Amino acid sequence: MPSIYSRRHFLRAALLSGGALTAATLTPALLPLAARAGGLLPGGAPAEPLQQTSLFMGTMVSISVAQVEPGRAEEGMARAFALGRRMADVFTRFDASSPVGALNADGALSDTPPELNALLQRAMRVGRLTGGAFDVTVLPLLRLLDAHRNPTGSLRLAEGELRETLELVGAEHLEASGKALRFMRSGMGLTLDGIAKGHIAEAMSRELAAAGCPDHLVNAGGDMVARGRKAPDAPWRVAVEDPQKRGKYPQVVELPAGGAIATSGGYEVFYDAAQSHSHLVSPATGQSPALASVTVTAPEGLMADALATALSVMPPREALALADALPGCACCLLRRDGLARVSGRWQGRPV
Repeated sequence: MPSIYSRRHFLRAALLSGGALTAATLTPALLPLAARAGGLLPGGAPAEPLQQTSLFMGTMVSISVAQVEPGRAEEGMARAFALGRRMADVFTRFDASSPVGALNADGALSDTPPELNALLQRAMRVGRLTGGAFDVTVLPLLRLLDAHRNPTGSLRLAEGELRETLELVGAEHLEASGKALRFMRSGMGLTLDGIAKGHIAEAMSRELAAAGCPDHLVNAGGDMVARGRKAPDAPWRVAVEDPQKRGKYPQVVELPAGGAIATSGGYEVFYDAAQSHSHLVSPATGQSPALASVTVTAPEGLMADALATALSVMPPREALALADALPGCACCLLRRDGLARVSGRWQGRPV
């Protein structure tokens, strides 16, 4: 098992917005991996973490559990995976029978599950915190980009069409009343792609701790939540992937006390050959960011995931200032030329 975990936010799968919560078309399967030879810790726990991987949310989700005996680790991982799948079934927009799928199809939902309501309330707060840079109603923009894909050249949007689509974006046009949700404008859509994986990874982490596995790392397709330590003398370490795919890791982050880390970047999923439009779009303009990637560390998975999305579409100076203003948060902004700008509390270091 590697001692550094490469943080990849996206798969190359042909999904509408890449790396999204999808209705998996393959049967989820656990892939138990034997611990590398290295002896046992006092109490019988393997010296190296035990790991299992499962396919859901349209990506590979893995759990590494350290410093506990195998039976307890396997039970904890089974509980965490079961919880993660249940939550993904609620938050996915790719299943017409899911609550989000039904809302997007009908424009209204009368019996919203409490977990969806709770996540939407958190999403709205993040939206206000970021001045609207994070917005769960950007789906019409993604639909527009998907409709105008250009695999051989540049994607160009008519000004009028873009303006009309932007009128459908804005969390203030999503009405919530008790258990009911309603789009106030026809053609709106909801996507939780920029927040749900981090939220689910955090919930899986809590389930592992409750199952007696306090030292673990959950990797939900790159949205990572770590707790405890990999070994008594070794923290969890995460490598930030090079957007230019040169086999380098521009930054390595140690999480000595645990925490969450997430990266957003438009460097793997594009709507055109010119790579001018990615799945990351500004809710205000519909344009994709110039930054190659943004990595965020935060106390919890939801905030790391949502902030990585929001900071990607904010002006760099504003993004750095916001990260500095939020307790326990930090960020690394990677430019396409490989240069990095980091906030004051960033703990990563170049390799």
